[in-house]
Amino acid sequence: MTSLFLVQGGLCALLAARLLLFRRDGAAHRPRAAWLAYVLVVLAGAVTISVLFGRYEWAMLAQNGITAVLCLAVFAVRGNVVELFRTAGTADSGCTWLVRFLRGPCHEDSATR
Repeated sequence: MTSLFLVQGGLCALLAARLLLFRRDGAAHRPRAAWLAYVLVVLAGAVTISVLFGRYEWAMLAQNGITAVLCLAVFAVRGNVVELFRTAGTADSGCTWLVRFLRGPCHEDSATR
């Protein structure tokens, strides 16, 4: 088993765990978002289990990169899959969550000063 398999399995395990640990904190239940999160957990969990049991057939560096970006995105929105697809029209729309995540917590937006 190469390191690419282990990285892919680890990233998928982190992704599934973060989605499983999402808390709504009183927000409205959205059935479609719940199903999307469920599908992502099942798929990421299947990859992790396949790697652990040696049944994962192939892994590429590009695939690990895509999984890493998805994992970062899910962590940036604290497991809220609805925030991944928020549409334009709000101050925090589209991929601004990724920019905020990459900048880190010590930077302030010019609008909040």
